[in-house]
Amino acid sequence: MKVGCGFVEKDIHGNRYLYFWCFRPRGTGARKIERYMGPGRDPEARRKTLEAIESYTAEAIGQFEARLARWRRELGRT
Repeated sequence: MKVGCGFVEKDIHGNRYLYFWCFRPRGTGARKIERYMGPGRDPEARRKTLEAIESYTAEAIGQFEARLARWRRELGRT
């Protein structure tokens, strides 16, 4: 399981553009996806990017907590 997310600002033809990136499951591995959020200076694009990061993080935490609970059940057996 590969987990991670973030953002990048790309300079394209002299303009800055904001992208959210994250890893998503694909078969037995993961693939990195990027989603265009808007112009780098746009407050709404920056807000949406932070919201996407927070959402991804909350989902990942939930998945890890579920996995940890399962491991505790499995390893707690004797």
